Amino acid sequence: MAKKNLFTSENQPRRKPRGESERTKWVKALQRNNVTEESFQDAIVKEAMTDKSPIAMDHILKRISPIPRQVAPMIEFDFDPKAKPHEKAMQVLSAISNAEVPPDIGSMLISSIKAFVDIEEYTDLKERIEKLEAALNGN
Repeated sequence: MAKKNLFTSENQPRRKPRGESERTKWVKALQRNNVTEESFQDAIVKEAMTDKSPIAMDHILKRISPIPRQVAPMIEFDFDPKAKPHEKAMQVLSAISNAEVPPDIGSMLISSIKAFVDIEEYTDLKERIEKLEAALNGN
């Protein structure tokens, strides 16, 4: 059975050309009105400071000091990467019950173990099907 839709130098996905970014569109709009980025920023600061505009002030503060993105803490616990998947999950559950791993992080780790098992099963099934097809076709 011949494989279809192989990616070759002649068979590549066609992409629409990218348009202008939103920033570029805004800068061009400012230029059409003879306004520079600096003078626009000055106007926003003036609006925030003189009229006590909470929206303008919020915008400025978010640009100057953005809210930091939350990052999961580093954790350490006994984990055997060579163990069977159900044993790995049990290690994670044990670490959760011993307060070594937060429950939300533990749940994420168990989901990752399951996703890995799913990928492994898919890969194995695909290889087995390809071998069966090859055998049926006399290869």
